[in-house]
Amino acid sequence: MRGNNRFGYLILIVCITVMGCNFTAQTTPVATQAVTETEAPPEVDLTPTVLIPTSITAAPLPTGTQPVAETIPPTATTPLEATAASGPVCTVLQDLNLRSGPGTAYRPPIRALPAQTSLIPLGYNPTGIPGGPWVQVEDQANDLIGWVSAGEQYVSCNIDLNSLPSVAVAPPAPPPPPNTDNSTPDGTFPESFVWEADFDSQYFVRFLVHDTINGGTKDGEGITEVNFQVLDDAGNLVYERPERQAGFCIFGGGEPDCNPWVLEDYTYKWKAGGEPVKDGNYKLLIVVIAESGDQGNWNYDVSINLPN
Repeated sequence: MRGNNRFGYLILIVCITVMGCNFTAQTTPVATQAVTETEAPPEVDLTPTVLIPTSITAAPLPTGTQPVAETIPPTATTPLEATAASGPVCTVLQDLNLRSGPGTAYRPPIRALPAQTSLIPLGYNPTGIPGGPWVQVEDQANDLIGWVSAGEQYVSCNIDLNSLPSVAVAPPAPPPPPNTDNSTPDGTFPESFVWEADFDSQYFVRFLVHDTINGGTKDGEGITEVNFQVLDDAGNLVYERPERQAGFCIFGGGEPDCNPWVLEDYTYKWKAGGEPVKDGNYKLLIVVIAESGDQGNWNYDVSINLPN
């Protein structure tokens, strides 16, 4: 019995040992699997997650979605019109003449500029001929350079014109004299007066007259005085001169030549230091007084047109 018991114990120990080995073999993979599922990922695995947004931002966008600013051409390739519009510019406010120099004395005009014409300012002269400020400009549309009056009623500029350089210009040629046209005379003409009205653009008018009552045959014989008066269209006296020397010229002089129109600062005037002659219609009155006391009166309607 005792031997059998020992054998039984031996068998029991072997079985327990075998079972223990089997248990160890079965639980080892379970323990390993549990560690793998619950273990935190290594820190290096997080790095791609942080870098992904940077990589997406740096990637080039499709051509159609590029920012507008990147497609603007360089300034050097901007059209000329845009460059001029963004720089100095003068705008014509009313129809205006473009001239070869700074002043109305530079005749004739190069061309007429309509209102709203855009010009590029190049130079500035504060006092033109005969006066007033003038700006040298480029008319790009017609490829012309000239001068226009810089009065605020004529042009508007986006810069201070005094900042432009002064430009030396040759003096203008003297202007042609005013053109005149006259009517036939009205008035009272004594029969003893022999007369002729001589109208000329250079000296306006000369009145040739003599009185035959005492046998005179030459110009001025028997004549005391010839008085000239010019009235404007409103009836205002603009000029008067009594002349006692034959050939009785409205501006003086006489035989053989009359004095021409008075020209000051390239402007025609009725007399030195007087008012400028203006375009328009006038009344010319000529009164002749003879030594005999006879008197004659000649009235003319006259139009005066100045050169442009």
